[in-house]
Amino acid sequence: MREKVDVIISNGAVITMDEKRRIFNGGSVVIDGDRILDVDKAHRIEGRYKAEETIDAEGCAVMPGLINCHIHLPQMLMRGVQDDAEVMDELMKYIWPIQGCYDEEDGKISSLLAFLEMLKSGTTSFISTGLHPRYGIDGILRELEKSGLRGAVSKYIMEKRAYADEEMAIHEGLHEVKESSMREALRLIKEWNGKADGKIRIWLSPRSVGACSVETLREISEIAKKYQVGITMHWAEAENNLQYTRKVFNMGMAKFAEFVGLLAPNVTMAHGIWFEHEEIYLLARSGVNICHCPITNSKLAMGVAKIPEMLRAGVNVCLGTDGAPVNNTCDLFQEMKFAVLLHRINSLNPVYPRAEEALEMATINGARALGLEKEVGSLEAGKKADVIVVNLKNHHAMPVHDPASAVVWATSGNDVKTVLIDGKLVVENRKVLTLEEEEILAKAQGKAEKILQKAKVEVKRKWPLI
Repeated sequence: MREKVDVIISNGAVITMDEKRRIFNGGSVVIDGDRILDVDKAHRIEGRYKAEETIDAEGCAVMPGLINCHIHLPQMLMRGVQDDAEVMDELMKYIWPIQGCYDEEDGKISSLLAFLEMLKSGTTSFISTGLHPRYGIDGILRELEKSGLRGAVSKYIMEKRAYADEEMAIHEGLHEVKESSMREALRLIKEWNGKADGKIRIWLSPRSVGACSVETLREISEIAKKYQVGITMHWAEAENNLQYTRKVFNMGMAKFAEFVGLLAPNVTMAHGIWFEHEEIYLLARSGVNICHCPITNSKLAMGVAKIPEMLRAGVNVCLGTDGAPVNNTCDLFQEMKFAVLLHRINSLNPVYPRAEEALEMATINGARALGLEKEVGSLEAGKKADVIVVNLKNHHAMPVHDPASAVVWATSGNDVKTVLIDGKLVVENRKVLTLEEEEILAKAQGKAEKILQKAKVEVKRKWPLI
């Protein structure tokens, strides 16, 4: 007699991301409750189980949900505000002044737009960089719970408005003092960490290099250990970061992170461009996670992170899309492809990295950064059922000789058909079931126009818009 189960995703190319990196061509995934019960060839699954619901994945890749390890939820309303700027100009003239004028409704609508795009493009888990109270953090977390996404949302901690040597870089509307930012972070941990059946995590985020003292950075590290939460931060993202730690502390950025207690497995560093070659062994030894954002780094000409060297040294490298003003999408499929392209042209090596490395960065490596590698990031019996179905039966992906290659080289987030998180269907035939898509899009357009007026920021265009 066949065992009764909730869902079977049947007859797809199942990219497991398990230890052996097996791909079952004509495979099925069995889901019962919030867990994966079995993964095998479809004909064997059919003989063992009978499902309440069957999802036909013929002509599709079935794979773990993607994990975006660096995203700015409040920046979605700034998509396309300024696409041609140097990094400090982008931050100081556009991004921070706009965010410094946000109210709670702006923060909520921006975050909803991020949740919508992530779900529709196959992201099931994410790490959000620091939030400010003016965005209405509790309101954002309530919407996150409704969305069904798995998210680590971090709270900024800061003392000064400095960024590296720029003493007053951060907009006054984003300034917080240490005591209140710490107090708010602790409140969020106590009230929200572990909510939504464990899908919501609260992390800590030092505001920037220069905005926190050595003592504060060490205190953040200790608080994270005490409450067993993660830390995420922008680190070694711009050359002035390295210049600052060299000038003030006579250290490179990895050594400085070690000095203040931030080189640890519960830390995810966004960008990590300006580490020196001799520091890579420190990163590998510590277990710290580096979130690579290749599209942003290229768009702003920030530099090229030493990702091939890090991967070969055993550093856990994951992927992030960063913010909408500096990337324009939350599509991790684009990020995977560009991660391969950037490092091939930079090293003049046409065979490394490969599609397989990109898939690891977007799945199991991201799970490791979240501290959830035993729960998500691969399709294996006993793990959480965070699964996506990606259409390969179309003009831009066929013929398919290697499903892993096809996913990275020939697809985008627009090819995601179905998304399950914790075994629950959240996207079906490209329709998001947990969010009101049309309402979010309408509100986002209106809010974006109003926030530019509030911030007195003008969108500069090369060509006239009539």
